[in-house]
Amino acid sequence: MHDTALILSPDELSRTPDESAPLMELFLIRHAQSTNNALPETERVEDPGLTDLGVEQARCLAEWLPTLGLTQLITSPFRRTLLTAEAISKSTGLTPSVRVDLHEVGGCYRGYSPGRWQGRPGMNRREIEAEFSGFEFDDVIRDDGWWASKPYESWDDARQRAVRLLERTTMEFAQTHGRVAYVMHADFKNLFIEQFHNKSVLAIPRNASVSRVVLADQTMQLADYNMSGHLRPEMVTV
Repeated sequence: MHDTALILSPDELSRTPDESAPLMELFLIRHAQSTNNALPETERVEDPGLTDLGVEQARCLAEWLPTLGLTQLITSPFRRTLLTAEAISKSTGLTPSVRVDLHEVGGCYRGYSPGRWQGRPGMNRREIEAEFSGFEFDDVIRDDGWWASKPYESWDDARQRAVRLLERTTMEFAQTHGRVAYVMHADFKNLFIEQFHNKSVLAIPRNASVSRVVLADQTMQLADYNMSGHLRPEMVTV
């Protein structure tokens, strides 16, 4: 398993998925740098956009991803992931689907210390449609927002959500030859990987990095982690 290199030959990278493809591949993409990533915790907001560097990271990511032959693009409902998915959509021609279960650990909340976290609504469907025209929705998003001001999600609850996402992913894609991208978040991405990967301690995923998972015979295997070779060295952030 390589940190920044994809274990695929150039021919494999450029091929179009078809019925002879031996594996389903899942690409776990962390969003580009958000304004929160560039701020101390005390100054962070509930649903940030991207920094100027994040916009550039998303552009470089989007320029590289068409080489993977993606067949489906699914994104968390946070603005930073929606913006990253929007850039990918423009380069691949794929229509992003919004899936609530990809959100970051904790949900949408305000505050920076335990006991002071306050649940916030998150964008509702109309707000997402207004800002991200053409996006589709895998899940019902309520009028009072995708998070609906629920309390802070505990790590135990997030871990159970990761288990459910693994089950849903396997059920939905195990018998396909697809190449599916999940645009998601650092902590939840690692929680998801830990459900099938024995190594419990993973590095923090870099912004706009990609991890590749192969799914065959109902079994998932982490093939590549934290790939960021599509970014110039000075653009790499966490």
